[in-house]
Amino acid sequence: MRQRAAVTVLATGLLASGLTACGDSGSSGGSIIPPTQSPTVFFINAPTAVRVGETTPPFTVQVSVPGGARSSQFIELETFNPSGVRVQNQFFNPQQVNCNPGSTFCSFNTDFRVVFGDPAGVWQFRVTAFDQQNRPGSQALLITVFQ
Repeated sequence: MRQRAAVTVLATGLLASGLTACGDSGSSGGSIIPPTQSPTVFFINAPTAVRVGETTPPFTVQVSVPGGARSSQFIELETFNPSGVRVQNQFFNPQQVNCNPGSTFCSFNTDFRVVFGDPAGVWQFRVTAFDQQNRPGSQALLITVFQ
């Protein structure tokens, strides 16, 4: 099956902080209490339109993960055509988007492209992040594609 929409992930920066356990200096140690908040995805300078066959300028995706980034299949990128049919579905491990497993914040650049032959209309680009408890958080971007 030929994938018609191309999405490229370009890792550009690492902004990460690790989870820490707190406790007194005695032998009781500490414990990590998993947060109840799901990951949050933000788009920075996201495009609103592109022509068929052209690529948008890179834009930033920021991910806040209170429960820590999952060690595999951390980021899912999905593209839906104007009919609502998913035409692309890719998973990325944290390292592929310049992040570390367990990180609570990550940032990466990506772009969006619709190849010749695909229809004009409003396309949806969705980014979903998963934390260590497999809780998802996603954000969808609507991009108008012109001929």
